[in-house]
Amino acid sequence: MSAAFSAPVVKGWCPGLFAPMQAADGWLVRVRPPLGRMTAAQAHLLADVAEQDGNGQISLTNRGNVQLRGFSLEAAQAFPHRMIAAGLGQADPEAERRLALQVSPLAGIDPACAAETLLCAETLRSGLIDQSSLSALPDKFGFCVDGGGFFPTGSLLADIMVQAVDGPASAQAAWRVVCGSCCSEPQSVQDTVQTALALAAAFVKRGETHRPLRMPSVGQSLFAAIGLTCGPAPVVAMQGGNRPGTLAGHLTGSIYAAVAPLGRLTAATLRACAQVAQEGDGMLRMTPWSGLIFHGLKKNPEISGMITDPDDARLHVYACIGAPGCAQAAGDVGRDALALAQFLPDTADMHVSGCRKGCAHPRAATVTLVAGAEGYGVVLHGRASDEPSRILPKNEDVRAFLQALPKGDV
Repeated sequence: MSAAFSAPVVKGWCPGLFAPMQAADGWLVRVRPPLGRMTAAQAHLLADVAEQDGNGQISLTNRGNVQLRGFSLEAAQAFPHRMIAAGLGQADPEAERRLALQVSPLAGIDPACAAETLLCAETLRSGLIDQSSLSALPDKFGFCVDGGGFFPTGSLLADIMVQAVDGPASAQAAWRVVCGSCCSEPQSVQDTVQTALALAAAFVKRGETHRPLRMPSVGQSLFAAIGLTCGPAPVVAMQGGNRPGTLAGHLTGSIYAAVAPLGRLTAATLRACAQVAQEGDGMLRMTPWSGLIFHGLKKNPEISGMITDPDDARLHVYACIGAPGCAQAAGDVGRDALALAQFLPDTADMHVSGCRKGCAHPRAATVTLVAGAEGYGVVLHGRASDEPSRILPKNEDVRAFLQALPKGDV
């Protein structure tokens, strides 16, 4: 490890409704909207709470959660009760913690998304609430229900993935469970949900320490433990025109997306989003790509503080909260990422990280910049934890480096 980059402190968990986390700018609180959706009224409430109890800063996380910043400890401890009363959380802390579940953002409104997607998600959600033994799963262990469609199958990633097999399916669509490197045979909704829960229970019973998303070989052991034959997990290539993380504006039909730059917005911006939702069906649907989905609109919305132009360069950059919000960050990486976005080649994406943890984008990026005492370390086609190939002391040096990159494939 370069002397310019100190080892970060890895907490190993994320804040939850009953588990606030202390940061440099106060306590973080997080709410997990059921099935990744909330009403306009619930969004207005979150905006009010963010201003009244926090610093007004809100983040949309890569798991489709909403995070509020700058709370006092007393306000953070009172936060769960307000959310439960609003229908945004479970009264049982253990049940709430088990509900790390992502759902296709367009489920129920995209004809190309499997018709049973919401039914499947609701069934799995009920199973997670009822199965108390799964409280022993690691804090970051997650599930997803992926119905395909406009956001193609494979867009959602989790330790245990329930995926539609046939895309735009009839009411009797087939489903599969993908866990690490292994995949089940096609099953009905009920059987698929039971398989997903059984795999999670096997993970706990076997005392596994490595999540399937991080160590794919674990999947084969879990399938063997429940006595189910499995095949290799499908390799799904993202369709170029439907690259989820860069989608903003009109998607399909009367469906539109607005993306928060770097996943950040203010309370005032969230209120504006709620007002736009009221012009449609009244719902805000979360994506794991820092976006909100609106259904029933007649035109592309204009929302101050949100990106609705699909050609906006800021769609191709990622950054953590950085300084001064995080004590581990070596600089204001969010400010730098937005300023440098315009110099990035069209086909590239960029991750600007405050430290080597790479919280904002754990996967590889075309260009990764890691802040350190001597400037930004550069990693090409890698992650923040990788060894940088060079150190660029000033932002002017980074800009020149980006401008010198080839305009085609980098």
